[in-house]
Amino acid sequence: MRHLFIYIALTAALLASCENDTYDKGEGAYSYLQADFVEAHANGEKEIDYVITDNGDSLSLVTPCAAAWAKTADSTYRAALYYDKVEGGKAKAVIIEQMLTMSLTPADSIKEMKTDPIGVEAVWTDSRKRYVNLTLTLKVGTVSNDPEKHKVTLVPDSLHINGSDSSRTLHLTLYHDKGDIPEYYTEKYYFSLPSAQFAALDADSVAIHANTTANGMKTLTISLRR
Repeated sequence: MRHLFIYIALTAALLASCENDTYDKGEGAYSYLQADFVEAHANGEKEIDYVITDNGDSLSLVTPCAAAWAKTADSTYRAALYYDKVEGGKAKAVIIEQMLTMSLTPADSIKEMKTDPIGVEAVWTDSRKRYVNLTLTLKVGTVSNDPEKHKVTLVPDSLHINGSDSSRTLHLTLYHDKGDIPEYYTEKYYFSLPSAQFAALDADSVAIHANTTANGMKTLTISLRR
């Protein structure tokens, strides 16, 4: 069970700056960056050399970007890219951030179901229906050296056959164990679930049941149909 949970600590290690300069506020050179969730390809030198955006656009990076989290050559990673778009399908990368990829955790591997309140800002799919994405906010303690970590995963509950059109909805519960972490600050996190996880169940949609900070128990349903 341990490897199926996402243990959330600080996200600084997930960020990679592709420029030597820091972000300049106001009218600076980086004030009008584009941002996309992407599949990022690491070349033989473990540098990100091209990406495919969630809209299906392929962008080559003008200068390959080194990212500490890209540890395997010739591999693909889920990431958020902040960039200046250049003509001819090329982009100048400024910052690339690894996204947390979530796997489903079987219910029989959960000793005690935890549904501590969690902020759910958005749930959506990319245009190609390859990922279900979540924006979650978590309460954290000090900004460094917290010995505790949030535990987050999704647990399948049931597969429901809808009578109106015989479509299939997979019901999931958002597991959240905040442990003994004090709640001083709010941090935002982006998660992605590869839709291939639902292929074996032939699900047409997923319904995520979450104990939200703002509204208590809430169900968010997302279509997987193209």
